[in-house]
Amino acid sequence: MTVVGISMVKNEIDVIEGTIRHMADEVDSLIVFDNMSTDGTRETLESLAEDLPLTILDDNDPAHYQSIKMSALATYAADYGAEWIVPFDADELWYSHGGRIKDVLQELGDGYVEAVLYNHFSTSVDEPYDDPFKRMVWRKREPGAMGKVAFRFEPGSVIRDGNHSVSLPSGAARISAPLAIRHFPYRGAEQMVRKALQGEAALALTDLSQDIGAHWRGYARIHRTMGEQALMDVYREHFWFSAPWESDMILDPAPYLRWKH
Repeated sequence: MTVVGISMVKNEIDVIEGTIRHMADEVDSLIVFDNMSTDGTRETLESLAEDLPLTILDDNDPAHYQSIKMSALATYAADYGAEWIVPFDADELWYSHGGRIKDVLQELGDGYVEAVLYNHFSTSVDEPYDDPFKRMVWRKREPGAMGKVAFRFEPGSVIRDGNHSVSLPSGAARISAPLAIRHFPYRGAEQMVRKALQGEAALALTDLSQDIGAHWRGYARIHRTMGEQALMDVYREHFWFSAPWESDMILDPAPYLRWKH
């Protein structure tokens, strides 16, 4: 049973090495679309590919057609023997309390698994690590409203935008399995601004519904109409916590690179 992680990335230099090293130890191999990164992400991927089971493909289309691109990646992976597909983002660490992800999935039949997702945010008491996965040890107590999916591949499988769901031609149902994700979407005010503007620019090149990437569009609108400082203030108000113990946050470091120890 071959389990392959797939991802599309652009300018994620602060997390890309940690994510790839973590995910490479959870699944059999990785395939990553690099969308013309300019911040060193591509060079880091190439270095990692020297000693990890990582294939890098060029995505030279700046438009954010995530569903189309991720579905194509899944088919590419299946052509090279992938039976289970784990779509992941550069700011996500997948894991399972049942063991390595590949060991959990190989015991399952046809269908898809929904992983619960927990959001991590920065706080005033974070230790000054350069690695966000080590630094950001506080997370929301409750999981996010929308999880992410992994699935046993079928020809014609379609991964939906955000990797939140998948359409399987056979109609195979959801399978219960103990998969979870630690998500690190906003790792600083400047990073949030860059991510919002980059995302909105990529969405502007598509004909997708305004509901797709609504958060990026909304944050970019704030930046455009009220200025950069206003968007940084949004970060400080909603995604940075001065006293996390007084909010709905709990201290719970991610199970990061756990098989390396």
